[in-house]
Formats: sequence, C-alpha cells, structure tokens
Amino acid sequence: MNCVRSVRASAARDRLLIVDNASRDGRLRSELADFARHDPAAELITREQNDLTRNSKVGGLYEAYRDAFSYALAGGFDYLHLIQGDMQLLWWDQDVVVKASQMFGQVLSCVNIVTCLQPLLKRHSDEFEHDRAGTPARAPSRLKWFGLTDTGLYDLQRWQQHAMQFAQSERLHGRAYLEQGFSVLCHPWPTVAPIPFPAVVRRGRQIGREVERRAPLLLEPPSSAAVGAIKSRPWTWLEEVCVPWGWQCLSPMWVTDLRGADYLAALRRHVLGCGMRDGRPRWVGIVVGDERPRRVQRRPSLLRLLLISPAEELRARLARGARQLRGRRRRRVANHFAR
Repeated sequence: MNCVRSVRASAARDRLLIVDNASRDGRLRSELADFARHDPAAELITREQNDLTRNSKVGGLYEAYRDAFSYALAGGFDYLHLIQGDMQLLWWDQDVVVKASQMFGQVLSCVNIVTCLQPLLKRHSDEFEHDRAGTPARAPSRLKWFGLTDTGLYDLQRWQQHAMQFAQSERLHGRAYLEQGFSVLCHPWPTVAPIPFPAVVRRGRQIGREVERRAPLLLEPPSSAAVGAIKSRPWTWLEEVCVPWGWQCLSPMWVTDLRGADYLAALRRHVLGCGMRDGRPRWVGIVVGDERPRRVQRRPSLLRLLLISPAEELRARLARGARQLRGRRRRRVANHFAR
C-alpha cells in the first residue's frame, strides 16, 4: 500500500496497474481493491496462485510480471515503469521520461533503464560499468552483469520487437540477455527508493518485520530543491535522499534480505574504502508524534544483524563444506571399485 500510495502521490494522472501476486494477507487485498475502486486511473489484477515450484525464492513472480507486460502492450503504452512492493516512488515528472527516451535513442541495445537509487554499500562493488570518462563520483552508464533486470523503465516497442521474456530468475534472464548484447542503463536521476532493511517473502513466508506507518509514507518525499539537486548531479546515492519518515534505521542502508553475512561483508568493504569515520553505521530517520525514544521502530534487529545472521551464514558454509566432502569421498570410493 505504501508503494501504491507513493505512485499516486508522485504521478497523479498516470495509469496505474496494481498486480497482487496471490497475497495471503486478506486485509491487504481488501485495501488494494478499495483503492482501485476509488481511483479511476487504477486497475487491480489479483492473482490467486503463486507457484513456488517455479522459483523457490520468489515463486511465480515472473508470471505476475507477464500479466503486467501483457496489459501494457494491449493498451498500446510506450513505456512500462515496474516497481516492486517494497519500494517507494519518491518523485516523478515528465523530464524523467524525456531523459530516458534520449538514453534509449543513444543505446539501441537497451530495453531496460534502472530508475532505482543504489545504496552506498555498492560504491566499492564491481556492479557498475562506467563510461570512458567515468569515475566513482560520476554516473555509471550501465550494469555490468545484467542485460535485463526486474525493475525500472522498459521500452515496450523494443521489448516486443525482440520478443523478450523473463526467465524464472533475474540471474538467468540477466545473463542470457547480456550474452546476446543487451545493456541495462542507469538513469542519472533515480526516482525510486527501496525501503531499507525490508521485510521480504521467501518460499512463501515473510522474513523480517514490516515497518508500522506513522507518517503519510514510509519515506519522506524529497523537496523541490532536493529534486533539483538530483537533476544537477550525474549520480545520487540512496542515503543522500532516503529519509525514513516516522521511524529509524541504520545508515549505510541495506535493501534486500538480511539473512547471511552479506550486509556485514559490504559494510566492511565500505569502511575500508571510506574510513571508519565516514563508513561507520549510524541511526537515521525522523520520529513523529509523541513517540518515546525507546519505542522508535529501529531496523534491523541488532541481534539478528550481529549474531544470528553471521551464525546462519557460518552454518550454511559448514553444511556446504560437509556435502562437498561427502561427495568427494563417494567419488573416491567409486573410483576405487572401478579400478
């Protein structure tokens, strides 16, 4: 609902398609249906089944994507802007589309432009390929390892022209289209913020805690001056404009599943690259109302972050090592008898 409200607040006249992918939350489905009934420019598709056998992580997510693309193609739209439920549209205007159109015109192998803000913890990763004059302080021109991603702005004419299809995981279709020569560009004026430390659905179960909304939206929309600053820069990091509204969380931020030690590994690289003073985590966000400090919605759980997640990662690595060792032993026994 936060995602849906943010789209309507930022793009009051745009056609809005809401796809509920077989949510088990009856209250959410009711709220979405009520929203669509009262918004003449909104339509709701309610899927009744989410087949977890297709992808053990996200289930039938890409079936839901295909419904959205079929709707947009049938409606004769030029572009589809795809936003997932744990994201928020911070701002939007026609300049974003005009700039994207120019980018599509410059790179004919591009069908998909990323519009999502990237967290600071990716500054020292190898995910971005910079243009010839690019430096880490400038806008990376494209994603290095993907020819298609799961979010952003899509050129529907090119999508149809190349008969593009989603596979059953982002890694699969990202790699496949990259090998075919496709590129995913990064919009220099990102408009979408992933909710930091989100609750995610994995194998049909929710992992993590939802934030209780205490302000009109979970993230404070940027001011007109802040939007102007975004347009004046070639690149903007998530932490520069993402302000939790009515709650607090750690910064630098993490925008995916917190299980495992990935966050700590990325944070370590960040501290090594920026120094302890600039890289150390700190609490950010706005508290609203008469809420006492001890009741502030801080995310993530420090117990999970510092103890449980690393322990789960260690256990998973030990289990993988044990399986590999057993496999090597079985192969040695088989070779022995073969001789």
